[in-house]
Amino acid sequence: MKKARLTIASAVIFASLSKLTFAAGLSSFMGVGLGNTYADILSATGPSMASSSGYRLIAGNQITQHLSVEAEYIDLGTFTLSGSQVAAKGLAISGVMLMPMTTIFSAYGKAGLARVETLATALPGSAVPVITSDAIVGVTLGYGMQIDVAPNASLRLSWDRYKSATLASSFTDKIDMKSAALLIFRF
Repeated sequence: MKKARLTIASAVIFASLSKLTFAAGLSSFMGVGLGNTYADILSATGPSMASSSGYRLIAGNQITQHLSVEAEYIDLGTFTLSGSQVAAKGLAISGVMLMPMTTIFSAYGKAGLARVETLATALPGSAVPVITSDAIVGVTLGYGMQIDVAPNASLRLSWDRYKSATLASSFTDKIDMKSAALLIFRF
């Protein structure tokens, strides 16, 4: 029921913002991206980094020429720890500040809130069955470059950090995502 309310509230907010931005001559946008994700873990041999691949789906509205609001669904991948796998996914809403550098290149920074859910499951043959899940709402930050490749399309190169739930003392409380192919379509 909570997810349905969140979905309906998000749809109403974006529909309202879409009408305002259209009236002001600004645009709405949607995008999809792929990237590598990284999480710090503590193993028997000490701290190490686990990596995976993830994707994101975004939708947003341009409020001014330099400021937009975007919502995203993020799948941060699955990380293998000793005896278990941890999968992370979530929803985020962020404000994005765009700083044009030339007519086609812009730098941007973003900040917002993300709800990241983590689920740990035991690997086959593991001695201890592990099934644990947790969710946390935390700050998300990001920055990157945006390249306008057509009047209504852009590519983003980005780095984003999401706070994640700590399921065990061996799993991190943050996950980083580096995206090299976030394609944005404006309409």
